[in-house]
Amino acid sequence: DDDDEDDDEPARQTFSNHYEERRRRRMEEEVSSRRQMEVEKERRELARKNREDLLRRLAKDTMEKTFDQKKSVDFSKIQSYKSVSDFPIDARPNQIYVDTKRETLLVPIFKQLVPFHVSTIRSTTKSEEGNHTVVRINFATPGMHFKNTNDYIKAVPQDRHFVQELTFKAAAGAASLERSYYKIQELRKRVRTRMKEKQDKKSLVIQKELKQIRSGGVPKLRDLSVRPPITRRKSTGVLEAHMNGLRFTSSRDGVKIDIIYDNIKHAVYEKSEHTTEVRMHFQLVNPIMCGKKKTDFLQFYIEVVSSSQDLGQGTRWHDADGVMEEQEERRRRKKYNRLFFEFKNKVSSVSEKYNKERLEFEEPFRPLAFKGVPHKEQVQIIPTTSSLVALDDKPPFCLSLGEVDVAVLERVMFGLREFDMTFVFRDYHRDPLRITAIPKKKLDEMKTWLQTTQILHYESRDPANWKAIMTHVREDVKKFATDGAWDSIFGDNKEESGEEMDDSASEFEPDDGESEADEELESAESEVDDDDYDDDEDELDSEEEGEDWDTLAAKAKAHDRKKAREGFGEEERRPSKRR
Repeated sequence: DDDDEDDDEPARQTFSNHYEERRRRRMEEEVSSRRQMEVEKERRELARKNREDLLRRLAKDTMEKTFDQKKSVDFSKIQSYKSVSDFPIDARPNQIYVDTKRETLLVPIFKQLVPFHVSTIRSTTKSEEGNHTVVRINFATPGMHFKNTNDYIKAVPQDRHFVQELTFKAAAGAASLERSYYKIQELRKRVRTRMKEKQDKKSLVIQKELKQIRSGGVPKLRDLSVRPPITRRKSTGVLEAHMNGLRFTSSRDGVKIDIIYDNIKHAVYEKSEHTTEVRMHFQLVNPIMCGKKKTDFLQFYIEVVSSSQDLGQGTRWHDADGVMEEQEERRRRKKYNRLFFEFKNKVSSVSEKYNKERLEFEEPFRPLAFKGVPHKEQVQIIPTTSSLVALDDKPPFCLSLGEVDVAVLERVMFGLREFDMTFVFRDYHRDPLRITAIPKKKLDEMKTWLQTTQILHYESRDPANWKAIMTHVREDVKKFATDGAWDSIFGDNKEESGEEMDDSASEFEPDDGESEADEELESAESEVDDDDYDDDEDELDSEEEGEDWDTLAAKAKAHDRKKAREGFGEEERRPSKRR
């Protein structure tokens, strides 16, 4: 009998461990199921609030079209020459002539020069055909379907005769034809740049005048670089904090850029820990002119560590000079992090003192960082309190969470290592923003973050056709809202089934015909809810009152005998015999 008890000891221990593992796994599954039901309940409540907010915005007529109404030039008044006498004197009747002053192209047709304004040119190509150089000039005409419609053609009467294409051929190496081709390209580029700059200036919102601090110390931060650059050459400057805004002054040519506090949407401060720069990023509400270009952001930075390294020199961290360089880098990081931090606090104090509203700076929360492709290359995207930023990207990526209506996680399926996340804005006339190639391991973390920031989110196995979806939404926003808003497109309509799952889980009772292994698992459930089972219904219920080892040994011995009769007990019994 003592030998039998010794032989049964490993089997008894194996059964006890197996039982505890199954009970633990069952409890974890139950907790996970309850958590999923709670998350789904919160998501349905958030979807309901989202629909109510959409209906309120519709009632207030705030969903009107918000496209920028660009005031284009009146092209119908453009006139190259009033008469033939205004033609350039040096223009020849058998050569192409580019008049840069009048922005006109003079081409020979039947030995007569015919003027075409550069706005009518659609494209120009040059090719080599045998021993000849061929230049083809394509003009815009009514009824042609291409992406950028020509404003000049739309402004003139449509019943006139139009020239669609002109081809000129000359012997290979003819300098005059090639020179004319490059002049046409340069003139078209210059005109496009000038027109765009003019339209950008007209679309700008007039900013308030900067009120400078005349007396007392003005908070300053020196030796800063700026993005986008003010001039072609890289230059540094000084950033000053005044009563109602900031002023950056270039040290090279004295160019000044003013940033009014009221025009700042997000102010982000990022210290140099995992980056080579310490920077201060300002996302603007309304764009401003930076040099000759319009921009909606300004970023001031100092390069703490050199971003390039000579690989031919090898590593130097093991010698004395390498140690000194590393110490110098640490000192520079600490120094500039402290200077930026102090300047940030001074700007907040000055804005609160003079502007009656404190400018709060956000800091990226790196534990929630993830990799993705918002523009063209993969960068590290980091959430802040009210935005999602990737300041290393070019141009810097900054998404305002307050402008987001819904987020959709796309390509979420088994077997894929990455998924996409698309943000739909509250202004439905804006195109959705998609971040691609996010690692699959960040999926649960992204769901939790979206739930925490109160952003309604959905999951989709396939990538969505957002062009068709937004066209459907914009056709009738009110009907879209009454039909269930985003639930009508991405919802799975599991509200009733979820309630039935709750009821069925609470009313579950074991079946008398179940196997003994299932009864053992059900005994674990009885620890959670003892009222669902009778005292004599399951042979393992006695464990809740605390069974002794003799009872457990008898049960383990009976279990082994049963498995031996079924032909599966030999392998488990052999190790005990060897002992």
